[in-house]
Amino acid sequence: MNSKIVLVTGTALVPTSVCDYIASQGLTVRRVEQDAFTPRELHRALKDASGYLIGGYEEPLAEHFEKSGRLEAVAWIGTDYKANVPGWRRAVELDIAMISAPGANATSVAEFTVLLLLAMSRSLTGGIATPERREVPLPVPGMDLRGKRIGILGCGRIGTRVARIAGHGLGMDVAYHAPRRNLVAEHALDITYRERDDLLASCDVLTLHRPGPVEDEKPELRAREFRLLREGALLVNTAHPRLVDPDALLAAIETKAVRAAFDGTPSGEAWSKLLSCGPDRFLSTAPMAFNTDDANLRASMQAAEAVCKVLNNKGPARGR
Repeated sequence: MNSKIVLVTGTALVPTSVCDYIASQGLTVRRVEQDAFTPRELHRALKDASGYLIGGYEEPLAEHFEKSGRLEAVAWIGTDYKANVPGWRRAVELDIAMISAPGANATSVAEFTVLLLLAMSRSLTGGIATPERREVPLPVPGMDLRGKRIGILGCGRIGTRVARIAGHGLGMDVAYHAPRRNLVAEHALDITYRERDDLLASCDVLTLHRPGPVEDEKPELRAREFRLLREGALLVNTAHPRLVDPDALLAAIETKAVRAAFDGTPSGEAWSKLLSCGPDRFLSTAPMAFNTDDANLRASMQAAEAVCKVLNNKGPARGR
């Protein structure tokens, strides 16, 4: 029996069936059903662990990997560990396999992107009745999406799914920009590649689908980019909030009637000012684009399989 320990954190992201799979591979599961950890709590949870599935909202630092002693593989239950695991570079230096689950939650994130797009196109939040608010005033008129141009920054697994729904489902004109042209998507989905500035200046809706910023990287959208956007443009960001400069976005909301919807926002004064604009102008949800039962099972099982392969010396980690 392999005595290696796999730490699994979080209360909901990793299903019990995934822990059962890890145990079936001859490994010992240490389940800590906790979403937030102090640095000391995480050190304690990692003691003697060889594998680690990050299923909570903790952000492991370099010191956690340095002091872990036995860690061989760490899995982020999602696509982008570089933006969510601050100590990942140190882990790589220590020859710890860093694993993700590319594509596992692409469908759920794409669908949530379109949900936010539809909500903002009709001022949905202002028109919801509650027991305390039965008489709902008629919201300001929305806009049809058919015939409008959606600009997609990043045309990978998520971006192409958004392109398909927007173009084939909603009748939108779809354009995109990415570091490398996606000729397959252009042909299959009838979408158009545009240079970045041209895309920003010509779209009615802009969606972000690129990896989150790494340490010291500047935001993708700053004051210059917002100056290019059309008056009244709609921004949907389900990638990472720090891809956008909050001060520049606030200025665009106030001066150009830009509206935005985000999947989660950080704490801080600049973000609080955005929230004070109200949900018709700046809509922020809890981080939930990735969070469906189907996506969680796909992502956590993909990550668990890769961790088990590393710990049982059965080949390289998938997604490393």
